[in-house]
Amino acid sequence: MYALFDNIQKSKEHELKFQAGIHGVELKDSNNHADRVDNLERPVPFFGDPDEYKHLSVEEREQLTQKMMGKHKTWAKGGVLK
Repeated sequence: MYALFDNIQKSKEHELKFQAGIHGVELKDSNNHADRVDNLERPVPFFGDPDEYKHLSVEEREQLTQKMMGKHKTWAKGGVLK
């Protein structure tokens, strides 16, 4: 059963790479799943857990909120986040 699952996954991966190529996406070939997972960055800026910010003053929270909103606006416009 695992062999069938692996075969299906490889087939699906090949299909998705082909479709990405058709659309002009250049993929870096990486066969190591751990490398791919470690190198993933969140495509969308996420707010953190509110409990992590309880110790901050209102001004510090507002500054962090403005920083995150700036990142979100950059992401929404299609810019690159850093």
